[in-house]
Amino acid sequence: MHSIRMKITAMTIAAILTSLLTFIVIGFFTLGKENDQNSVEKMNLLSQNAAQTADARLHSLKTAVDITAHIAEHSLDTVNLKNYGVSLASLDITWRTPEQRKQLDTFMQKHLREVQQAFGNVADYTSGIVSYYYYINPEIGTSEQGFFYSKIGKPSFVKNDSMISARPDPADKENSAWYFEPVTKGRACWVGPYKAHLLGKLPTVSYVMPIYNYGVLIGVLGMDTLFYSITSPVQAMRVYDTGFAFLLNDKGRIIFHPSISAGKTPEEISIGLSANMFQEPNNGNHLIRYKMNGEERQLSFSTLSNGMKLVVTAPVAEIFSTWRQTARFILLAAIAILAVFIVATLFIAGALTKPLLQLAQASQKLASGNFNAKLDYDGEDELGILTRSFRQMRDHLQMYISDLNSRAYSDALTGIKNKGAFDIYAGRLNNSIKLSAEQDGPEFAVVMFDCNWLKEINDAYGHERGDIYLRATSHAICETFTHSPVFRLGGDEFATLLQGSDYKHRDELLQAFDKKTEEVAATVSHPWEKVDVARGIAVFRPGEDAGVEQVLRRADEQMYENKRQLKLVETPTQPAY
Repeated sequence: MHSIRMKITAMTIAAILTSLLTFIVIGFFTLGKENDQNSVEKMNLLSQNAAQTADARLHSLKTAVDITAHIAEHSLDTVNLKNYGVSLASLDITWRTPEQRKQLDTFMQKHLREVQQAFGNVADYTSGIVSYYYYINPEIGTSEQGFFYSKIGKPSFVKNDSMISARPDPADKENSAWYFEPVTKGRACWVGPYKAHLLGKLPTVSYVMPIYNYGVLIGVLGMDTLFYSITSPVQAMRVYDTGFAFLLNDKGRIIFHPSISAGKTPEEISIGLSANMFQEPNNGNHLIRYKMNGEERQLSFSTLSNGMKLVVTAPVAEIFSTWRQTARFILLAAIAILAVFIVATLFIAGALTKPLLQLAQASQKLASGNFNAKLDYDGEDELGILTRSFRQMRDHLQMYISDLNSRAYSDALTGIKNKGAFDIYAGRLNNSIKLSAEQDGPEFAVVMFDCNWLKEINDAYGHERGDIYLRATSHAICETFTHSPVFRLGGDEFATLLQGSDYKHRDELLQAFDKKTEEVAATVSHPWEKVDVARGIAVFRPGEDAGVEQVLRRADEQMYENKRQLKLVETPTQPAY
């Protein structure tokens, strides 16, 4: 058993311990390692968000080239260029017939039209694209060179034949990398950033893919976007107050920085950084800090689709400025915790006194005869024991009173309602009559029953047989008037109050009752088993009857009139039994 004093003491100790533990946990984790981890997570999130923004253009460019390359390969699948003398073993055009050369040129014209149409449709819906092209391998010996479309300085893509006619030079690695790098690798790849001579030496990033047919290089198709479209969101990014973002190439060299020229390595601009740190796709959960110009900084990085590393960096002092916010939070949290415990203490005190209040209210209601008092406290302390005991006492008392009421308003012999119950029903109807208009009121009727020959049965066969006679009569009345209360008013008199459906079908029910008494009389052999009853019925008359008494009186008169009529057919010396 837990006492109230123990509960209050336990709650007070728990409150103090909880407060102390809360402050210790918050102080330790917030001002220690948790702060470092949170800073890494936040920097990583900033890096990932920036990478997604910068990568969106690269991804759309790659998707556009992949779609067009698929169309180009499908176009080549419809024919075997060997039929035109094109194979790894016969790239020399001198081995081809004039007819084969003509057929090859015709096919390549058709092939280029299909690819150009697809490329143009895709390029129109790809943001940031400044040029797209398909350069045909000169060694396959076709007069078709491909196509080149650009919109530098133009509102839309414009074809430029002079650009595609220039043959890529293997010695010019920067200007020809867009062609020779995917050919060398044998797969699609990113090229750049580089200064594209076809685009006015503007820094460019390209995604290019070689197209093959049965091992023969047909050409290289690709798309270009200006490096500015990638650096623009990077340059606009802000980390904390003065932090920023920059880009490294896949070899760890700077290719874009707000204040440092391209080409430098991390070792050249800082203390604590090296190119090897950027070999992974991202820094994960690792904390990377370094010094630059005497200032300690922290960074996180992510990898873009083309292999570039997007790095976000901020001064450690700015990152640690959140400690001040944490300190304020701890102070506010302490105040809030104290306030919560104050409120909790008040709540607990109220919770402890609530059962006492319920017991007091229940006692008052019980004294006035109301047993519906709410007693829902079920604790294991003293109040819980007292509440359960009081609830048990109340329920037992209610049961005893209910049993007494049942006995007081039930007829001991027949089990039906007695005269006291009839008076209660009559009182309710009288109240309803008083509350209704003069010409309106409840619809009801009273049927009176009187057992004939009860005295003679008692005298001739004894009162035990007379009791059987009364119970048989009660049973017959109850079986007929199933939806109406039946009362034994005393001695051999019974009554029923008809309302609702019984009231509406009262004539049918009276006929059914008469028929039942006849059936009983025909099936039994002893007089005390018969049901020989005089009955009378009276209907409530609004405006004429002041209450149930008047209706009962008329029903009684009707019953005695019926009794006289029944006795006229009986021989005085030969009763019906």
